Amino acid sequence: MEPIKNDYVQLQVAMKESHLSNDLISQLVLNQKIGDIHLKSFRFDDAIKNHEDYLRLSEQLADSLQIVKALNLLASNYRKAYQLEHAIRHSFRARKILDNLQQSDSIIFKAKAETLNGIGWIYSMLDFPDEALNSFNQSYQYLEKNISDTELLADNLTGMGIAYSNKERYDSARVYFNKSSNFHIATNSRSGLGLIFLSFGKLSTKQGNYREALIFLNNAYNTLKETNDWIKQMEVCFASGEAYKKLAQYADAEKFLLEGLEIAKEMNLPFYLKTAYSELTDIYYLQNKPTVAQQHHIASLQYEGLIKREKMQNALFNAFTDYQRTESERLIAGVETIYVTKNIQHKFLIFSCFLIIVLLIAIFLIYNQYITNKKQNEKSLVEITKLKSDFYTNITHEFKTPISIIIGLAEKLKKTIGESKSAHNLIDLDIIGRQSENLLFLVNEILTVSKIQSSNQIHWVNGNIVSHLRYLHSCYQDVAEAKKINYLFHSSSDEIIMDYSREQIRVIVNNLLANSIKHCSAGNKILLMVREDKKQKKCIIEVADNGEGIAAKDLPHIFRTFYQGDTDLREKIGVGIGLAFTKQVVESLGGKIQVRSVPFNETVFTVEIPVTNYRKSASITPAEETAPVMRQSAYDPVESGESKGESGRPLLLIVEDNRDMVFYLTTILRDDYNIIVAHDGQRALEIAEEKVPDLIISDLMMPVMDGNSFCCHLKKSVMTSHIPIIVLTAKTSTEERIDLIKAGVDAYITKPFIEEELKAKISQLLKSRKDLREKYGQVVLESQNVSSDITNDSNFEFLQRVTDIIYREMRNIEFFPQGLASEMCISPSQLNRKIKSISGLNATNYILKVRLNRAKKLLTTSQKPIGEIAMDCGFNDFAYFSRTFKKEFGITPSKYQRMPHLQE
Repeated sequence: MEPIKNDYVQLQVAMKESHLSNDLISQLVLNQKIGDIHLKSFRFDDAIKNHEDYLRLSEQLADSLQIVKALNLLASNYRKAYQLEHAIRHSFRARKILDNLQQSDSIIFKAKAETLNGIGWIYSMLDFPDEALNSFNQSYQYLEKNISDTELLADNLTGMGIAYSNKERYDSARVYFNKSSNFHIATNSRSGLGLIFLSFGKLSTKQGNYREALIFLNNAYNTLKETNDWIKQMEVCFASGEAYKKLAQYADAEKFLLEGLEIAKEMNLPFYLKTAYSELTDIYYLQNKPTVAQQHHIASLQYEGLIKREKMQNALFNAFTDYQRTESERLIAGVETIYVTKNIQHKFLIFSCFLIIVLLIAIFLIYNQYITNKKQNEKSLVEITKLKSDFYTNITHEFKTPISIIIGLAEKLKKTIGESKSAHNLIDLDIIGRQSENLLFLVNEILTVSKIQSSNQIHWVNGNIVSHLRYLHSCYQDVAEAKKINYLFHSSSDEIIMDYSREQIRVIVNNLLANSIKHCSAGNKILLMVREDKKQKKCIIEVADNGEGIAAKDLPHIFRTFYQGDTDLREKIGVGIGLAFTKQVVESLGGKIQVRSVPFNETVFTVEIPVTNYRKSASITPAEETAPVMRQSAYDPVESGESKGESGRPLLLIVEDNRDMVFYLTTILRDDYNIIVAHDGQRALEIAEEKVPDLIISDLMMPVMDGNSFCCHLKKSVMTSHIPIIVLTAKTSTEERIDLIKAGVDAYITKPFIEEELKAKISQLLKSRKDLREKYGQVVLESQNVSSDITNDSNFEFLQRVTDIIYREMRNIEFFPQGLASEMCISPSQLNRKIKSISGLNATNYILKVRLNRAKKLLTTSQKPIGEIAMDCGFNDFAYFSRTFKKEFGITPSKYQRMPHLQE
């Protein structure tokens, strides 16, 4: 019958012949095929009639598998016609029959997958997303057991995506829709692709992205127009009408809803007719057409009674309860059978006990000897490892000195020869310098291997591993963007508190990310994912990409030392340490690493690390413990917003466009400093001039204004020229270092950096700035002799100008501080911050100190009365002048004036 399976006329002729010959088998097959043709044409009543006959004949022949197939087909008919009570009854009956079948071959697995898929759609249509997701997952698991039903696999993935969408887990929904689309593309299923576009459109509508939704829905509409899948076409029309309604484009919404209504009328589907009339009622009311709206409302009410959603949900609940009861009875019967079997075995076990005891004693003695030998071998291995580690360390340090000299001499000779224009020698020396640098890099890699391979050197911390992984991910952001790779990070939760080693995790993640970047090209996607399996107590880190991939024959050997496949897909890890070494590092943490790959489709490295908290009491630094990730209760830096910190602490401005890096930096610095944040150079420049921070930490690559331009502007501005700047960069070439120095950068640190190095650099720069402030204060206030390097400094010139104005307007009490700020062409708050950053005193205290120093000088050089001197220095209240003078110098003005050695 295979040649005529799609020929309806020939099938009907064959059906008549089978009735005449009373051939039940042929009737069974023909009813199935004719019913399938009706179902594909959406003639549900005819399809149900044929499939009912198919079920009746299967029951007559007592063929359980055929009964299940017939039940699944009937359930599909009723489900698509939205007669869910019948669909529920047939699906759960099929599930009961399958549970009683003892076979476990691929045919049974496929039948179970189809049944669970149907139940999943029923749950989804009745708004039970958790139960739907569970059914789709079970169906998918059966399909993974060597069954190549691509269409059903794709349908399960689509169902999972819709379930996640109903649970408002939109990112997960998109992942499953994308997976499903890959299958539909592979099989060139236009109906399937239309469903995926429709699902994306509904998802975008839920998220409020109505324009994006219409793009997807338009693709769905055009794709399905070339098929006869009227139900999906109708659903696209309804979804488009909803999106246009949200955009207040009521005419377009009406057009699509009317088109959907016509399809529903033609197919006579009450549920969809009610939907169409209800939506049109809303549209006509919104268009101020109450008469037409009322007519459609009345029409929708006519179908309301035909769709009893609560009755359907009750039917589903009753069917599930009945299935659970039957399943429990079956399990009890199974337990009783097992009990009888165990009782028979009991006598044999008693008889075997003596022999087992003897064997156990023998095993214990053998094991004890094995442990002794193992300890001796481990001791020897530790000694060998230590010797090897010492050898690596010593020889690499020996290498570093001559290599550094070679690099230095090569650079010097390049400059000398460059003046003589000997081009060939320049090229040769350039190669020498470059290769020397490469050799130095390899030596550093050997040091890394030596350090990591010494398991006793693992430094454990207890903290939030998610923030550390976010930081490591951000270190490759610039490299990925330069290659135009879609570079993503995803975590199932903001915090996973556990014991881990920063160095080991850095090596693992850096190697895997660098490897992915190396083997991806423009347009590819790399995703670093982290999640916690609380049942298994594991932290799972995954690095996935859709780049070149690994050949199937190389996968079993990819972690073997020195192994290279015949292909060049993934010959080694990007940083040169190798997958074999990465595996050793993972295992040193008690974890394991796995890989799965489909070349040029998907490659996923999965690292599983045990989650423990043994070192919680040992504690790490506060910054390590509280690394926040977008938590309101922790620390959530906002652009131009100052963190809540203690007054008097240094103020740092962090300029970084990557928010994950901002979180990491604020986490490690907020306990010692107050923090403000900007996400581009232009905004940072505005904040710096307004807030005048004590120090700035800036990224190099930023939008609007890059790090170099930002630093140049800061150093040229009177308000910000004194602020020390630290630049974080992944670029470390000689030319780039020179550019940073020319821009006025005080220090630069390469990514990824060590926390302690950054803190030490900040502390050093702030101390240097404090020492300079004290020097400025002594020079200006006490009129000490100064060196030319200070007098030429812009900060000294600013403070000197402020002091001159204070001297000029000293008697004018009303002039300060507003007048002083106006003459300096800045606001009072900016004046206060600038003076404090240079001298260590706020504006009011600095003005007071200048006045007191002036009074002190006049007391020794003038014969005026003390009251007149106080007036000349801006003190109208003599008692106040006397108190402040004594507080500052430890002596009253009158006693100071009478001291003979000062009067001479």
